[in-house]
Order: sequence, then C-alpha cells, then structure tokens
Amino acid sequence: MTVTNRRALVALAAALALSACSKPPTEALNAADAAEQAALAAGADEYAPEAMNAVAEAKAALDAELAAQGEKMSLTRSYKHAEELAVAYQAAADQATTAAAAAKEQAKQEATTLISEGRMALDEATTLLASAPRGKGSAADLAAMRADLEAAGIALTEAEASLANGMFLDARSKATSAKEAIQRVKDAVAAAQAARR
Repeated sequence: MTVTNRRALVALAAALALSACSKPPTEALNAADAAEQAALAAGADEYAPEAMNAVAEAKAALDAELAAQGEKMSLTRSYKHAEELAVAYQAAADQATTAAAAAKEQAKQEATTLISEGRMALDEATTLLASAPRGKGSAADLAAMRADLEAAGIALTEAEASLANGMFLDARSKATSAKEAIQRVKDAVAAAQAARR
C-alpha cells in the first residue's frame, strides 16, 4: 500500500469517526424517553415528585446539549456528552420508578393501618358518646358530635373504596381526616365527663 493510499484510508477512517459522533444518540434517547414513560406509568409524578423533578432536570440538560450541538456545523458536532446525559436521564427515570413503587407501597400500608385504627376509634367514640352526660344545653352538642361521627364513618368508607381502587394517597388522607374528627369527639366527651365529676 502506498503512502498516498494509507493517508487516504486514515482520512476516510477519521471522517467516519467524526460522522459517527456527529449524529444524535437515537438509541440512548429512545431508551431514556421510555424510562421516563415507565416512571410516569408507575405514578412517580404523584408518589415521587422530587424524583420526577430530577428526571425533568436531567432531560432539560440533555435537550440543551442537543440544541447546542444542533447549532454547530456538522463536522464540528459531537454528541458524546449528549449520550452521557441521555444515560443520566434514563438513570434518573429508573430511580423515579423505584421511588414511586416504594412510596406507593408505604402509602398503601399507612392507609390500611389508618382505616383499621379509624374503625376501632369510631366504635369507641360511638360507645363513649352514648354514655356522655346529658343536661341543659347538651342536646345540640350531642347531635353535632353524632353528626361528626357519621361524617367520619362515611369518610372511612370512602377511604376503603380509594384503597381498593389503588388510590393510596387519597385513602390515607381521608382516613387521617376521619381519625382526627373522631378524636375530637372523644376528647369533647371526655372533657364533658371530667367537668361533671
């Protein structure tokens, strides 16, 4: 092989290497986008919002790098950093999926416990209310407390429905509110009983 042919071969190899770096890393981009969609499907936007913020930041950095390379002349473009950013974006999305699954399971367990505790507290409060002291002006207070307990019972039923439908955050919120309302009734009855002593 002559020196001229060798130089031509080296030049061709260099040109191919440059052109390989001058195209966006489509495969890495598609994988990262798919990972983000998987995170969204797992409920990461609801159950792991901080992790999804990290995904958005990683995607923004990637988009900025792609835009910067797109503005360059084709021979000076290099998508090596963009590929690294795509890998980071995919990793952030995978972490969001994992975080969402963990948070969802925790919310499910918490909602289940709160509903169970709420049902027991409702029974206790109902029994306590039945033995509440009666006297002048107490009828309206007792009626209001009965209404509060009925509303709490409805909220617990709604929490159970949300739990069954996989809406764990909603179930937890409703069960928490119901428990707090029940506790207020128990405290009010206990205070009335203490005042009568």
